[in-house]
Amino acid sequence: MVTQKMNITYWQRRIIPPCCTVKNQTGDYVCYAGMWWTPENKLAYMEPLCTVPEFRGKGLASAALSEMYRRTKPLGATHMTGGGAPFYAAISFQRCIEWTYWEEK
Repeated sequence: MVTQKMNITYWQRRIIPPCCTVKNQTGDYVCYAGMWWTPENKLAYMEPLCTVPEFRGKGLASAALSEMYRRTKPLGATHMTGGGAPFYAAISFQRCIEWTYWEEK
């Protein structure tokens, strides 16, 4: 049996702690944002960003995303990725990188 040791320190360096959470008045989580940091390419990779449906449209995800980006700027982040949903354009982010996926047939 072959086992592989995971270098926890490697991954701990790349998760921007703590994740950003937003609670409602009763203490329930209604929005969550996480960010991965890849120093090799100065990329802040935002994942996941989610909001409970009945709390959407209130600026919570925008605030959480801005907070996570604020945390990566001092690390040297020059750009951030988070997907292609219209949400990002609505809060003034613009597309600057296209990803190419390759698949062997």
